[in-house]
Amino acid sequence: MRKVILVFLFLILIFPVRGEVIHNLSLKDNEIFVNSTLILKSDNSLDYWNLEIMLPEKTELVGLKDEIGNITYNFSENQLEFRTNRKRAKTRIVNLVFKKNLEEESGFRIADLNLFGFENDTTTIISPNFSYFFIPDAKVEYGEKIRARKKGAANLRIIFDGKRESKHYFTNSNLNLSLLEDYYWVLEGITGLKIPAKFGIVVLGEEYNKRMEDWSGGSFEEGLIFIRENMSKNEKIATILHETTHGFNSFALDWDKTNISWFDEGVACYVTSVMYRLLNETKPQIFGEEVKWREGRTIYSLKPNLKPEDLFNYYSKREKLVLSWYPGKYKENYRRNFGYAYSELFIRECLKENGSALHRVYQRLLNINKSIEDKDKRNKIILNIFGKEFKPCYSLNLEEIKNCTKELNEMNFEIPQVDGKEIDYEVAIPELPEVENYSFIDLLIQRINGFFGSLTEKILSLF
Repeated sequence: MRKVILVFLFLILIFPVRGEVIHNLSLKDNEIFVNSTLILKSDNSLDYWNLEIMLPEKTELVGLKDEIGNITYNFSENQLEFRTNRKRAKTRIVNLVFKKNLEEESGFRIADLNLFGFENDTTTIISPNFSYFFIPDAKVEYGEKIRARKKGAANLRIIFDGKRESKHYFTNSNLNLSLLEDYYWVLEGITGLKIPAKFGIVVLGEEYNKRMEDWSGGSFEEGLIFIRENMSKNEKIATILHETTHGFNSFALDWDKTNISWFDEGVACYVTSVMYRLLNETKPQIFGEEVKWREGRTIYSLKPNLKPEDLFNYYSKREKLVLSWYPGKYKENYRRNFGYAYSELFIRECLKENGSALHRVYQRLLNINKSIEDKDKRNKIILNIFGKEFKPCYSLNLEEIKNCTKELNEMNFEIPQVDGKEIDYEVAIPELPEVENYSFIDLLIQRINGFFGSLTEKILSLF
């Protein structure tokens, strides 16, 4: 008997073993079932196959069998160990069924699954068409059923079950989703992408600061968009479109494991700037000048999001802060805001001459099918696609920097539309009435008139 075992182990060690895995997903009540078929192959015939498989956390095993019948197994701490029934062959079929309870987050049903697969062989996932379905590094086909393929194990995230939904969003809040749909084309026009997923929106009140960064107005996290409840209608629209851009980028950058944000935030901030113009809101300039205008008796002033001098100092000191920048890395506002402004300035510079330049960039990003963890390699890949250095408005002359940032702040935003619609939709800067120079007496009279005007309105309201 001992000799037989030794021969068996020898065969396992010297004969190369391969395996294709097909995972079929289905729902029943509040559980997700995974019916996994393992197609095991070897160059030589084997009597037995010994396997160790890690299943997702909190999994319940339903059944395990091969062509002969049920298989005896050990299952502990998510690790499944088994030996197939005896049958000498080069190919064996094993069927494994397990299930897991769906989790609930912000009123949605969610499944996070780490599905096993052989490192150098194909893993296929067949799934119902959920609202949000995401598998990094996979080729995905969408239809009545979703089919995803990749090499090795697959990390899967599913989100669904919002009470209200539109073509591209779902939510449990009272948000007017039709307003968001009116502007969704902006994202598709700028990126050239059609993302086959819906994004869940969560509106938070006071608890926002507890769950998210307290300096942010919105956040995108694994398929869900979180925004503050106390924002104006236009702020909500612009913020949600900004965060939806992060959702687009999660698909285009699923290979990027570095946590560097300049491309992601640069495009998202550019979208925000476009949205504020479309909504007729004035946004501070980036590395620019103060903007002033007058409406009635009120003078409005917006200080720039950093000045040209900040960019000049950055280049003078030969800093490379933004190459490894991400917003949560810095507690102080200056470095965080510098990264946002610099990243958007780069995107503006790329789009100034050609508003559809990002289409080519995104198509190249989508074709990257290997995970990248090295920061320098990641930056080199993206900048090679752009074909330019990551130095917007670069100069060691302050006046040249001022002229460059002025042009980029005053540029028209060109949005190439999709689906055969008219191209080159331009969004110009809204014309603001200039502030006239008033004397101290004039300003004093304005304030007095404003005070008595408000007082008169209050007195009349009592009657």
